[in-house]
Amino acid sequence: MKFNISDADRNLSELLRISSFIVTDICEQQFMEEASPIHLTKNQYYILKMLANSTPFNLSDLASILSVSNAAIGKNIDKLVQFKLVTRRFTKTDRRSAKVSITTMGRDIIEKYNELKISKQVEIFKQYTLKDKEKFAEYLKLFIGNTLHKDIDTDILCLQCNRFCGDDCVVKEKKGTCIRKY
Repeated sequence: MKFNISDADRNLSELLRISSFIVTDICEQQFMEEASPIHLTKNQYYILKMLANSTPFNLSDLASILSVSNAAIGKNIDKLVQFKLVTRRFTKTDRRSAKVSITTMGRDIIEKYNELKISKQVEIFKQYTLKDKEKFAEYLKLFIGNTLHKDIDTDILCLQCNRFCGDDCVVKEKKGTCIRKY
């Protein structure tokens, strides 16, 4: 099937792909490495990030939000417990059910990561006017909303905004699995 895509659409699509790659594969990885004395996988970092902004989670809720199996989340939690970044408390009635919480050491890693990220963002964003930033944010919200509402099952999605979006969450009218609910 051949698609009729304009040069402007192709250019925008490629710029979005490159931007996504830079943010997720370069910047986030660099910040994680600088913030943590321990090598963490992306999922382990995301687990810490969610726990730093919420009350304790059940393992199954974490697995659902990250779209991984219960076994995979269990292995990640085992490593984080071993690194003393999280604690796991089993319920008295069901040994398979556990609540996971972040430790001070885990929270320190997330705080350091956030400091590094904010520092980099300030450096980048100071090049733009307030009006430019507001317009860019408006376009990004439209893009994200249109992409999610048309192509993605948002019933099991969390954008992992860490409560930043608040009532402006682009998936708020869907059921969505959101860490803000916990």
